Amino acid sequence: MSRRNPTDRSVPNDHFEPYEENAPVPLPVLWIALALALWGAVALFNSSESETAGRVERVERIDPEASAAVGTSKGAGAELFQAHCATCHQPNAAGVRGAIPPLADSPFVAAQPQVMAQILLHGIDGPIQVGNRTYDGHMPDFSSALDDQQIASIIGYVRDTWVTDNAAAGAVDATFVAGERRRFPGRGAWQGGAELARVVDSSLPPQPPVEPAVTGDIDPVITQLVETGRGAAWSCASCHGERGQGTVNVPRLAGLPADYIVKQLRSYLDGSRRNENMEVVAHALTPDEIRGLGMFYEAVRAPSNANPRLGGDLARGEQLALHGDWSKDVPACFSCHGPSGVGVDPVFPPLAAQHPEYTVAQLVAWTSGRRDNADVQLMDHIAKALDDDDRRAIADYLATLPPVPAADTRTAPTPKVWEESRAEHIAPVEMTSDAGDSHVQD
Repeated sequence: MSRRNPTDRSVPNDHFEPYEENAPVPLPVLWIALALALWGAVALFNSSESETAGRVERVERIDPEASAAVGTSKGAGAELFQAHCATCHQPNAAGVRGAIPPLADSPFVAAQPQVMAQILLHGIDGPIQVGNRTYDGHMPDFSSALDDQQIASIIGYVRDTWVTDNAAAGAVDATFVAGERRRFPGRGAWQGGAELARVVDSSLPPQPPVEPAVTGDIDPVITQLVETGRGAAWSCASCHGERGQGTVNVPRLAGLPADYIVKQLRSYLDGSRRNENMEVVAHALTPDEIRGLGMFYEAVRAPSNANPRLGGDLARGEQLALHGDWSKDVPACFSCHGPSGVGVDPVFPPLAAQHPEYTVAQLVAWTSGRRDNADVQLMDHIAKALDDDDRRAIADYLATLPPVPAADTRTAPTPKVWEESRAEHIAPVEMTSDAGDSHVQD
């Protein structure tokens, strides 16, 4: 074997360590690194500014003194709008097609500010014309829920945000609202846009008249079932009220879809929904009578008589209705039951204006298995995921919402038992000189 020459560098010695000689970094790599560094610096700067703005906004929202200082500014009005108006009229003021009118470029918003003030103070119950569409619903009053300053803030915010041509701009403050509050003391809801145009602001565009409900071709058998009952089928009005509004734990029927009512009555027949009283009634009805009662109540239009009475957390109820609670795997109520709880015919019924005791009773029925008649097996899971506090919260919140408007009030039935109450409801305006699941159907 030959020995290696230690001076021969072509052959590595026993202590050789491999290495790479330094080479210059390619220019494209340097350019990319420089660009990334600049982008990171800009992003950090913007993030810092956003965080600072967010902290300021949060302080303004949670600091009572800051909120009071805002007064009638856009900030206070925006917060009140989101809390009291956006649920129905939507955050972008676009409304719900066919059910709730838009506020954006609405003639009622662009009119003299007295119009909005009177609607907020007394509510409105009847047809109004917005653009080329007629909306015939019921908006509740906020006279007791909001003070004069809060109402002024909402009016200012809506008019400043969604009126393109605000020709009737004027100062709207607490003093202005207080004066409007004194104009028509003790009156009920305004009867549609026609009455507002006649009494408050004649510059409103032509409005549809309030037409009295007529009986039309209603089957007298159905009218009898509603008013006086027959045999084992006692009168619907005796439990659900003269106008189908319900009471306490007896549900509201007015405005429910006919197909939904038919399905519930059939569920009492097949046992997928259980209640002794309603089972007796359902077995006393013919299929035609079941269908007739569904069509009857679908056409009924009546204001809400529901109120939050369970001590539920309304803010929590609103959260569950609008957003759900995914930590409990509970979707938003309105994702199925439609915007503002107006229902999605015929599978998902209206929830708005339902009595809270009844709503809680149904959630318990889903949990216990006393009710199991849904096409989509979702309500049993949701009901079990909610605790008692959540059930009270959502039930009380839904009771604060206005009811879904009927499809066509001009052909709505008017049983004799409603004549007196309806006459009281639309009494003429008096001008002043100062301008538990006991009965279940839902």
